[in-house]
Amino acid sequence: MEEKKVIRMDEHKNKNKVHKLSGKKILLGIVAVLILTVVIIAGTCKTKQIKISGLSYYTEAEVKKAVVENGYIDNSVAYFLKCKIASPDLLPFIDSIHVKINRLDTITVEVKEKKRAGCLLYNGKYVYFDKNGYALESYEKKYDDVPLVTGLKYDELVMQEKIPVKKEKVFSYLLELTTAIDKYNLPIDQIYIKEDGNALLISDKITVDLYNKKDSDIKISELAGMLKKVKGKSGTIDMKYFSEDHKIAVFQPKKS
Repeated sequence: MEEKKVIRMDEHKNKNKVHKLSGKKILLGIVAVLILTVVIIAGTCKTKQIKISGLSYYTEAEVKKAVVENGYIDNSVAYFLKCKIASPDLLPFIDSIHVKINRLDTITVEVKEKKRAGCLLYNGKYVYFDKNGYALESYEKKYDDVPLVTGLKYDELVMQEKIPVKKEKVFSYLLELTTAIDKYNLPIDQIYIKEDGNALLISDKITVDLYNKKDSDIKISELAGMLKKVKGKSGTIDMKYFSEDHKIAVFQPKKS
């Protein structure tokens, strides 16, 4: 015959109390550890030095100023974690940043800059625009490897907005040229948009007449070699007869 067990209700309640107390103690222990960790981090990880790396155009001072003014936390670990969750918007031509902890009191902000497609001289300053044609920054300084665009017809410029050009097709062509110039790393100082919407490229003492809008990418790719051949000379490279099938360009030296 099977023996029956009798469980007293007060014993059962006591066991539940023990389990509940154990659970509360564990939870309180976890909270205490977290609080202690936060206190230790707050006390020992105060940032004393911010290093900046990866710069192409911006100065270290400009980026440091932007870091401090855009949601900065004066604690290496806390700022590192914050940037992991959501990267701050620092400057218009900064594409992304990566924060690295060197020591508990030192961080390095690694910067990746966007390319500046070109610039316009507007109200005595150089307005830099991106590959999509948005005016993003205004500076008194002209960067050597960013082509200055002249001859383009446009209305009043507003920062962070697309350049309000008179002829959209001409602007699309200009952006096509700036993309190709960057792609083939051409040393172009200036892009002059003529009245007919076609372009002249100026590289040091050499003027390149692209003549029309056809085969732009091929023309720019071939120009890399041509400019090397005429380096140090003055004159015009005429691409009137250039095509994909007949890669002909005529160099006309400047008359002294």
